[in-house]
Amino acid sequence: MVWHEIKQIAGIFTLSTVKFGFGGVPWAVFANYNFFKAVTITTAGGVTGSILFANISEWVLENWHKFRQRYWPQKKEKQKSILDNKFFHKVKDRWGLAGIAFFTPIVLSIPIGAILAVRFYQDKQKVISYMLISIVIWDVILYFLYHTFYNQLAHYFHHAA
Repeated sequence: MVWHEIKQIAGIFTLSTVKFGFGGVPWAVFANYNFFKAVTITTAGGVTGSILFANISEWVLENWHKFRQRYWPQKKEKQKSILDNKFFHKVKDRWGLAGIAFFTPIVLSIPIGAILAVRFYQDKQKVISYMLISIVIWDVILYFLYHTFYNQLAHYFHHAA
């Protein structure tokens, strides 16, 4: 294995930890990796990101609150946090943890999805399990979508650059 490929795999893995659906998976497809190699690398990255951000989410939320208090002290009206977004609450109320896990790889980023899930549902193991299932399912679906339309997308990106 040459250094270029090692760097590329590391980049795909790292990108998959934060921006899975529009970062890691397309990069793996455009790198012409076969199904097994692409899904292994991107799933490993997505699951690693979920585990990492689920475990540091309490620290992030506490420090985000301290940061907001320090630089934007609350006035008489309560300031809205990004975590108080109507979309997040609608997903949580309608579909629960499964809904948050479902939307995380494609709509949200993995850090935001993991932090939201742990904020609403304190059981980290359950959050990570749901995220793992969602990541694997979306990985397979997105791989085949990107792979199917690879020629059209490559042609578009080639002319756009």
